[in-house]
Amino acid sequence: MKGNRGRSTQNGGFVKMILLIVITLIVLGFFGYNLRDIVSKPVVHDNLAYVWGIVVYLWNTFIVAPFTWLWDKFQSILPAK
Repeated sequence: MKGNRGRSTQNGGFVKMILLIVITLIVLGFFGYNLRDIVSKPVVHDNLAYVWGIVVYLWNTFIVAPFTWLWDKFQSILPAK
């Protein structure tokens, strides 16, 4: 029973996140903001490309090795099907 409570809480958090995103988009549209126009601007595109480059660098340099090790350990714990 205890495990089911945790699962429903996690699902509820995901649903709340989706609802928050939808409500935010509705409010932005109400005030006349068009996300397509905002994202298509060259400055925003350059900033997003720069941030994405940093994310990829961090992933490849620092995160992928520990994550892969952890994933392998996790898979070895699970019973084979």
